[in-house]
Amino acid sequence: MAQFTQVDLLQVTTCLESNPKALLEDLLTANPSVAFVRFQWVDYAGIVRAKSLMVESCRSLLAEDNFVRLPPMALHCAIDSTLLPGTDYPGTHWLVPDWSSLRLSSNPKALILMCGVYCGPTPYSLNSKWDLCPRGALVRQIQRAEDEWGLKFLVGFEVEFQVMKQADRRGDGMVPLSNGLGHFATAGMLDPCWSVVEECAEKLRSMGVRVASLHPEGLRGQYEIALSPSSPLQAVDELMLVRSVLKETFHSRGGTATLSPKPMAAGGQQMNGQHMHISIQHANSDQEEWFLAGILKRLPNLWAILLAQKASYDRVAPWMAGDRIAWGTENRTVPIRRIRPDHWEIRGMDATANVYLALAAVLSAGLIGISNKAPLTWPDASSSKADIQDDPLPRSLSESLAKLEDSSCGLDQMLGERLVRHYIDLKRYELSQMEDMGSEKARNLLIEVF
Repeated sequence: MAQFTQVDLLQVTTCLESNPKALLEDLLTANPSVAFVRFQWVDYAGIVRAKSLMVESCRSLLAEDNFVRLPPMALHCAIDSTLLPGTDYPGTHWLVPDWSSLRLSSNPKALILMCGVYCGPTPYSLNSKWDLCPRGALVRQIQRAEDEWGLKFLVGFEVEFQVMKQADRRGDGMVPLSNGLGHFATAGMLDPCWSVVEECAEKLRSMGVRVASLHPEGLRGQYEIALSPSSPLQAVDELMLVRSVLKETFHSRGGTATLSPKPMAAGGQQMNGQHMHISIQHANSDQEEWFLAGILKRLPNLWAILLAQKASYDRVAPWMAGDRIAWGTENRTVPIRRIRPDHWEIRGMDATANVYLALAAVLSAGLIGISNKAPLTWPDASSSKADIQDDPLPRSLSESLAKLEDSSCGLDQMLGERLVRHYIDLKRYELSQMEDMGSEKARNLLIEVF
């Protein structure tokens, strides 16, 4: 461990607690069974990873203004935990915690803490050593919006998931555990899994997460939990907590809750999305249209970050992620549904995305639109008089990665050229790994991870 300055820390968090020591001690006093603090981050594969410190080590770390050292692989792992070829093994990565995210986990013995990742040998290197951090990328866009235009955002998520179980005693394959009728049917609430969904919602509420609603979704055995809007960083932190609670609670009951985009075997029609709601605050009507236009123009480039696995592209269809560049007022057949002029639902995202990076990319696209005063040339697809343009979206991860590689969209300037290049390289390597393992093993891996 080595010392970092407060200036370094503020590069990856905008909501630093003024007294993290007091925050930690208050939580430990209220929860005397806590023995560990889990320092968590989300890598480019969208996987939540963690290093746990004993409480005593965490106290020492805070007393010395130190941070957590890792091997130089925090942002270099593919979904199967193999490392991107060419990874530079000498060096160090550092977990830089946002202490305001500290809270009790669903495990009464552990606290969790979300972190940024500093990639460099020492914390005193150039600021560019933050340039691979997805959380840092989101912080930069939030700060840019406020500094240059006085804009703030509220963000919320809809979490769709399926409950699965092992197909047989050998543990080969996964099949649905829940079979409750979907689409809001009260009959679906008679399935035994529904009481566990309610238990998860109660746990989340006790942990400070504002759950707005929950209901049976899809055809059979799928559920949805919708979260109330929060500031962007807090919203993503809470989403990671929701995933953890779902996974851990159902695992303790012998099931597997999965947010994988297509958990069913080939031919299954039911799929999971993770819709993102964005409200832009303090904007005028022109800025709102420019923001939307910026996102729409770059939607094919964003697709690689929002839909980050091969299986994600089975959702590129109406009523799911959408299949063409379009928006519409209360229209769920297109990628962007307008709920009101300053509130949009981004339907083209699922749980395979690194959500810090995905939100950073969407905000970047919108801010480019504002900066360029981009005209909104796409009509409201909900209007009977709309002349809908035929602008198809990428239908594969390979195609969308090629779109993201096109620097003319401007996302690399906003997010950082090194970050975008690293993301593309890792995703292409990961795609080859997934194809090599075969469709059934790949499906089971996505169920396990997401």
